[in-house]
Amino acid sequence: MNHSISIIIPTRNRCSILARCLAALPAGARGLVPPEVIVVDDCSDDETCRVVDQFVAKTRWPVRCMRQNRPLGANAARNAALRIARGEIIVIIDDDVLVTEGWLSKLSTGLSEHVPVVSGPVRLTLEGPVLGKHREEVQAFFGEILRSPVDFSGHQVPVLGNLAAYRKVFELAAFDESLRPPIEEADWLQRAAVQCGFVPDAWVWHYKTREELDPRRVMAGVWRRGGEGGWWLRERLKLPLRERWTLARRSVRTSLRAFGHALLQGCWGGVVVGLGELSRALALAGLVNRGPRVPENWR
Repeated sequence: MNHSISIIIPTRNRCSILARCLAALPAGARGLVPPEVIVVDDCSDDETCRVVDQFVAKTRWPVRCMRQNRPLGANAARNAALRIARGEIIVIIDDDVLVTEGWLSKLSTGLSEHVPVVSGPVRLTLEGPVLGKHREEVQAFFGEILRSPVDFSGHQVPVLGNLAAYRKVFELAAFDESLRPPIEEADWLQRAAVQCGFVPDAWVWHYKTREELDPRRVMAGVWRRGGEGGWWLRERLKLPLRERWTLARRSVRTSLRAFGHALLQGCWGGVVVGLGELSRALALAGLVNRGPRVPENWR
């Protein structure tokens, strides 16, 4: 490993989860020179700064803590860190990610001149039971990625919770600060126009709290994500009307099957899938529109 590395971690008001994330980094970077770490505090009102200070005091790692004076969202936090990062390789994880032994070396060595962006698997670790009877129905919403993700056209896309890229890629395109999950990565990669790879051995845990498993929160989130994806295909990619209607009909059929499964099996997972697909279909058809991203809303 001859390249310098910067690890970027955006966070807001999740100091206890951030502490777990930071504590896992030394094992994840074992055998390497400690990388630069940039924690971007998106205007937290908890003890985020104290958590960072404690990590530095314990490990002596080179950690830089930025604080945004007003909440601007995760993508704005990532862009702020990119402006000051010194590494030749930029690694981006979320504050609820727990890296595994040797993760950084595995992820970084997946990069090449022809594949300047890579991601690795993300596995869920939960404080409570998963919603529904079938984990695969909700794994996408909770960010469990076990195989290389692809966009609607079949191209590989990265995962922001476990991503490495050469610095030059971010000089081609920064993150769109107006966007929300689940299309941030696809939008960024499409504008950067580079190839993305997948490193199966460079996996991390995605930690989810009991509050994040609350059914009402999940339902609201999956509706928002479905609409965001449909709006992006319609307004940003400018898909032709015929293609949009084809995708919308496909989502409607999936939604009906999912709701039928939920009714017959008494499974909340079917409701999750059905709501997300219905929202996507309506957005593709132009029948619903996303509202403006509220800066106070972290995601």
